[in-house]
Amino acid sequence: MTHTANNPVSSNDIAFFADAGIEMMHAETKLDARYNMDMFDKYSGDSQVVLFPKTTKQVSEILAYCNEHRISVVTQGGNSGVAGGAIAHHGEIILSLRDMNKVRELDPVAGVLVADSGCVLEDLDNYVQEHGFIMPVDLGGRKRCMIGGNVSTSAGGLRYLRYGSMHGNVLGLEVVLPDGRILDALFSLKKDASGYDVKQLFIGAEGTLGVVTAVSISLAPKPSSAQIAVLGLNEFTKIHRAFVLARQHLGEIVSAFEFWEKRCNEIVVEYEKYTSPIGPAHEFYVMIETRGSCKKHDAEKMDWFLEKVQAEQIADEVKVFRDQEEMEAVWLFRSQMASAHTKSGCMYVYDFSLPPKHQYDLLLATKKHMESLGLFGAKDSPVKDITLFGHVGDQNLHLQAVAREFGGDVEAALEPWIYQWVGSHGGSVAAEHGLGAHKGKFLQYSKSHVVVDTMKQIKNLLDPRGIMNPGKCVDRA
Repeated sequence: MTHTANNPVSSNDIAFFADAGIEMMHAETKLDARYNMDMFDKYSGDSQVVLFPKTTKQVSEILAYCNEHRISVVTQGGNSGVAGGAIAHHGEIILSLRDMNKVRELDPVAGVLVADSGCVLEDLDNYVQEHGFIMPVDLGGRKRCMIGGNVSTSAGGLRYLRYGSMHGNVLGLEVVLPDGRILDALFSLKKDASGYDVKQLFIGAEGTLGVVTAVSISLAPKPSSAQIAVLGLNEFTKIHRAFVLARQHLGEIVSAFEFWEKRCNEIVVEYEKYTSPIGPAHEFYVMIETRGSCKKHDAEKMDWFLEKVQAEQIADEVKVFRDQEEMEAVWLFRSQMASAHTKSGCMYVYDFSLPPKHQYDLLLATKKHMESLGLFGAKDSPVKDITLFGHVGDQNLHLQAVAREFGGDVEAALEPWIYQWVGSHGGSVAAEHGLGAHKGKFLQYSKSHVVVDTMKQIKNLLDPRGIMNPGKCVDRA
């Protein structure tokens, strides 16, 4: 990737930010190391300055100054990403949005929220629930991630199946462009056919085209009924059959359809000390959640669906959870997959989308490939585990290779082989984690050169000096 030269931050630059009244943290005083490390301790940076603007105007002043002086900037929200997209790898200034955390407006009739991009997702969800709504995106990192980061990575989340994507729920954005101009596209209308939908450029752009400072988002009604069914199965193809039946018989109330395989279950039990929702003897587990407005009606639909499942002998064990605490425990078990794998070793996490017919093949092919190189399969192999879990409803899979250490033969064996395999089977090399610091060079395996060239042209147009998050997502031509 082509990086624009990054001028080092000088004492004059620090003096400018101080005179502008911008709170900061820098190496000459005290710099908190957490701003230079990702949540899985895989990616580390070397930024010497972290700025904490409180207003859009301050963000504008910062970017205008940095653009003029060719100082690169990395925008950081909750720093909960796993692709290194918010880490300053080349000494860039970190622009933290933690202090831009105010709700600007909530329209209770239209169901629209306008909030600063530094608002934590869980805080926003708690706030809108008081008004009868929920946030349409729900992530395992909800206690830490921020809505601006959710937008900038086009976060998918756990209930994508019911509530859709960020692209479909974001109504408007306020964005500070690299030269400091403020793009006010903070619309709150649900229908707008007046020309180019400019906001879409910044959803999933990972801070490479500008800084998202505020978001207008369509909310979902707060459900009054919820339930979870967990199935134990022993054939992967039966997961897809269960999904088809769920769409047919549960219809619009299905909010999540998750799966994980046996080893994932064992790792969570071992390293997080949580009790498995159902027995440990199954090769695969499926978790189905429904959210609706009538408890009696929803329970009848679930019972009817499970009768179909049992009639077709899809599951070997079935358990339904309708108590709130029990449902929270099931979700907690599911949400600990990533952290449990991290505790078990050095995790290479891959985030793909694949057509259903190739999903399990990914796990089998990866194991076979690593075994052929002598890196997996023996007691003392460099790779301890290769596992798979994901969101069946939106074709999103998470594959983990847990090694004894990072780097060396393991990474070289996995990459680019795994990206080539996914691309050759009609998949996407990044489903919901983004391209970040590492995956941009593999984009060619799932996007045509015309698509990649167009992305680079957009980057060149909006950020001609290349100051915004250099080296991430797709860089300049």
